[in-house]
Amino acid sequence: MQEEPLQLSPMFTLIIETSTEKGLAALGKRDKLLSYKHLEGGKELSRVLALAVDRLLEGRKPALIGVGQGPGSYTGTRVGTALAIGLKMGFQVPLVGFCSLEAFGPRPVLIDAKKGGFYALLGDETALLAPQDPSLSNLPRIGSPHPELIRKRLPETLCEERFPDPERLMRLVWDLRGQGLQLPPKNVQNPACTPLI
Repeated sequence: MQEEPLQLSPMFTLIIETSTEKGLAALGKRDKLLSYKHLEGGKELSRVLALAVDRLLEGRKPALIGVGQGPGSYTGTRVGTALAIGLKMGFQVPLVGFCSLEAFGPRPVLIDAKKGGFYALLGDETALLAPQDPSLSNLPRIGSPHPELIRKRLPETLCEERFPDPERLMRLVWDLRGQGLQLPPKNVQNPACTPLI
């Protein structure tokens, strides 16, 4: 049986974000969103992610792939990065990495670091902060994929639930094209979102 050839595309962009249990796979044309699927993390993430990407692509070849590089879940970040690298090699297309906290913007964004602190995106800075850190006081509103975890340690703070924003990520990845992917992702070990090579 002969396989169908991949459809040539003007510039499809594929995005994979799996650093928290609220993941995302998205497809766009250049920086414009076409379709997306929110994903639940957990034990089935690698299977669910691969199926979601396959359904989004529908035989189309992406010309650019973007992947979240953390900070966040070490396993989730590895699953997304491994699939993105495999697709990059198979399709022979550019791959760029982005700070996963950008998915949950606008700023400020906090996610549970599971070490008694938070990964935080405040302004242009990303840091690992303790709950008593002074920079966390007086924040008007915080976004997080898991606000219940933030509220437990910062009960005075207004925290809203956020899912990865596919339109925001599509624009971000398009802007980052040409910068490449840092391997291994520094954000897996270090929460600082540094410029990519």
